[in-house]
Amino acid sequence: MNTVLNMVLLGPPGAGKSTIAEELVHQLPLVPISTGALLRAEINARTRVGREVAPLLERGDLAPDSLMDRVLRTRLEALDPAQGILLDGYPRTMRQALGLAAMLADYDRVLHMVIAIEVADDEVVRRLSGRRICEGAGEPFPVHVDDLASIMRCRERGGRLVQRDDDRPDVVRQRLIAYHQQTAPLIAYYDDQGILRRIDGAGTPADVARRTLAVIGAQYDVEAYLNAVRDRT
Repeated sequence: MNTVLNMVLLGPPGAGKSTIAEELVHQLPLVPISTGALLRAEINARTRVGREVAPLLERGDLAPDSLMDRVLRTRLEALDPAQGILLDGYPRTMRQALGLAAMLADYDRVLHMVIAIEVADDEVVRRLSGRRICEGAGEPFPVHVDDLASIMRCRERGGRLVQRDDDRPDVVRQRLIAYHQQTAPLIAYYDDQGILRRIDGAGTPADVARRTLAVIGAQYDVEAYLNAVRDRT
C-alpha cells in the first residue's frame, strides 16, 4: 500500500461522520476535509461561493457539482503530497465520484477505502431534529435535546441553544430524499471496486469510530503505516 492513505466517509446526514472523522484523524495521520465545513465557512465569510450556496443548503438541496469541485480542488492544492486525506461529505453524486477519481489522479493520489456508515432514516430524523448548537460559550458545539448534561453545561457557560435551519424535520427529510436519490448509488459503485466497507452507525460516535478503526486495521497494518509516515517526515 502507498504510505499516503486516502479515504472517504459516506453516510446519510446525522450519521455522525464529522465526529467519527475527528476520532479517525486522532488515531491516523490523515487530514480531514469536510466539504460541509468548507461551505459553512464560505457562508459565514459571505464570499461569492457562500452567497451562492446558502439558499440551497437552507432548502436541504445539494450544492452544484461544479461548485463542490472548485471548493475541493482549492483544498487539495494546499496539501503536502505526503499527507493522507479523509473526505467527509464528498462525493455525494456519481458525477462527483467520477470527478474525484480524476482530481485525485491530478495529484498522484488514489482512493484506498470508502467507509459507509449505515443509519435508518427514522433515527436520522430523531438525531438531527433534536440537535442544537451551543453558541456564545466559546467554540460552538453540538448538543441533543435529550442530553440534559450537555444542555446544562452550555447554559452554565452562558451559551444559548440554536437550531440550524437544515436540522428542521422537514428539511432533514428533504436531505434524506436527496441522499437516497443521489448518494446511495455510490455505495454500489464503490462496492464494485472492492474498496467499500459498511459500518453499523448505531450507538455513540465513539462506538462507530471503534468499529471503523477495527475495519481499517483488518485491511491495513496500521502500525506499519504509521511507521512509514514517520519515516517520510
